[in-house]
Parts: sequence; structure tokens; C-alpha cells
Amino acid sequence: MIKIVDNFFEDKLLVDLQNKVVNDLTYKPVYFENTKEKNKENYYGSRFYLTTDPYLCELLCKISQDKFKIKIKSINTESGIDIRNLDHFKPHDDIPTGIANILIMIKGLKSVNNGVVFYSDNQLDTHIGFKENRAIMFPSNLIHSPHLTVNPNMRYTASIFIKEYDELV
Repeated sequence: MIKIVDNFFEDKLLVDLQNKVVNDLTYKPVYFENTKEKNKENYYGSRFYLTTDPYLCELLCKISQDKFKIKIKSINTESGIDIRNLDHFKPHDDIPTGIANILIMIKGLKSVNNGVVFYSDNQLDTHIGFKENRAIMFPSNLIHSPHLTVNPNMRYTASIFIKEYDELV
């Protein structure tokens, strides 16, 4: 099941976080798992790993728990803040990283062509447009991809890969 929450952060926190992700974080290139060559087709984007900033990690997890009514027991060390160019589709699942993902849209152009797409039966099935301050929770086994856009565009998102959680009532 895909869950969407808009207005994920309070306004001031969103502005502070946008400033931090653009100006203060150091990103490392990331390539899709099991790739033999480090080339454009296998390039995922650049990531700042949340393990290097425990305060930011705890903050994102706490807000995620509150907004999605869950108790996160553990997350994967691959969780992080990503900066990406959206110049090609790369459908994938995130099964190795856990059982659920939370994708938080932090900074980028509001656009239907800047979001995320989900597949079923190898066909594009669901599309969720990019909107700053939107978060999406979905099972890690759902095939998904950033949406392709022909306009030069970069976006900042957080990916929290949840290994174990409990739903709260």
C-alpha cells in the first residue's frame, strides 16, 4: 500500500532543512547495486548517508513515525539524502534495503514529471508528482523509478529504508 503525507515538515523546519541539504551536506556518487560498470545508465545519483548525522537521522525518523503512525525499529545504513538528475527511468525495487521505504520530497520543482512512478506487471501503474514537503511510504518490493523529465532538473529527497517497524493504532 502506498501512503502519501503532504505538509510533512513544519514550514520553518522545511526551510532550514532545504538550506542544509543544498549548502551543508557532502554527497557521494551512488550506483545501482550489482552493476559492473560505473556509467550513466547505472548511476543512481549522489547521497549523503544519514549515519553520518545522527541528529538528522533521528529527526527524519521521528517525524516519519508521527506522520505515518508507525514505530520504526530499525533502518538500513543506506538511508540518506539524495540529489538526482532525472534524465532516465531506472525501475527497481529496494528489497535488499528493508521492508518499507519512506521517500521525503525536500526540494525541487513542483511537477508531475519530477515525482516517482510505480509499476505492476511490468507496466507503469501509479504516478505521484513531486511536491516539496511531501512524503510517501511504500513497500520495498514495489517496483518504482524516479520520473523522467526532459527539462534539466535536480531534486533533493530523503530515503529512509525501514528494516523493521510496527504499525500504531
